[in-house]
Amino acid sequence: MLNAKAFANAASAVMAVWVVACAFLSYIFPDLLFAIAQSWMHTINLDAVKTTFAPNLGTLVLGLVSASGLTWVTTYYIIVFYNRFAK
Repeated sequence: MLNAKAFANAASAVMAVWVVACAFLSYIFPDLLFAIAQSWMHTINLDAVKTTFAPNLGTLVLGLVSASGLTWVTTYYIIVFYNRFAK
């Protein structure tokens, strides 16, 4: 059996690192992030939604908290269900 709380904590920590890294890159290399996003959306033109300003600190903190929180809840319940189905 997997420990749902420990696994959710680990997944949330990894997500937090990704959010911080992405925010850092958005300030230093915004065109790189745009190019990566464009490569993931093969037939969609993202030029119309490209921003001309960097996000503020409040937006970054909200993104960090919401992404990490959603990751924690999702991972926790995936492991809970996994443990139940594995019995």
